[in-house]
Amino acid sequence: MRAIAVFLLVLAMSSTALAGPQSTIGGKRLESEMVHNTGVGWPSLFYEWWNKGQGNLDWALGAELLYGDWSGAYSDVGVGFALNAPLRWHLRTRKHAKATTDVAIRFTPGAMVGNTEGGGDPAAPPPLPPGSQPDRRAMGGVRAELAVPVSVDVHDRVSVVTGGTIPFTLLFASGGDVWGIIPVLIRMGVEINAAPKVAPFFLFELGPGIGIGNGTADVDFAFRIWVGTAFWSVLGK
Repeated sequence: MRAIAVFLLVLAMSSTALAGPQSTIGGKRLESEMVHNTGVGWPSLFYEWWNKGQGNLDWALGAELLYGDWSGAYSDVGVGFALNAPLRWHLRTRKHAKATTDVAIRFTPGAMVGNTEGGGDPAAPPPLPPGSQPDRRAMGGVRAELAVPVSVDVHDRVSVVTGGTIPFTLLFASGGDVWGIIPVLIRMGVEINAAPKVAPFFLFELGPGIGIGNGTADVDFAFRIWVGTAFWSVLGK
């Protein structure tokens, strides 16, 4: 609830200024040739190397150190490592009296290796007796995440980020079935132009997560949350 209140407060801070910070988590096109983006939260510590592409395309290469639900639900990783390659196509810019809105489509393929939190089934580990050790097993996964990021510049230095994302995931664990995971997440965040080449951000994603495996299907609450910063390359234009 506190995160939602902060989100609404920032949204209300609109002014006549229309140009906010560069965006790595929202829908705006990059202005610099190269941007570094790093963050920490749940379920990972991550780094992304962003580049300004041709036309309306921006692209990146990223890595994550995982210690939680890779896709927000039914994917609890003990310790893992993931690689991903975000692609973002800018669709449109719309100027309003006191804000500017940018909309994009973002597609992020990725792959992960690690171990399960406990038990052979990554989505539903069995209960453990008191004092026993978790039965950690090797696991891996692939993900195809489709998002619609939206940036709303409400101030010279402030951009509100919203939109939605669906991180469709397949998980494999030794001794367990393949699990399909389909979270449908709403995005809420903010990017702040704190210095000429530094833009801290906060991003919170939440919604229902659907897990399918072992001949059953279930729905649970899914979420991911990060805080971090983007900074422009010294050589970036």
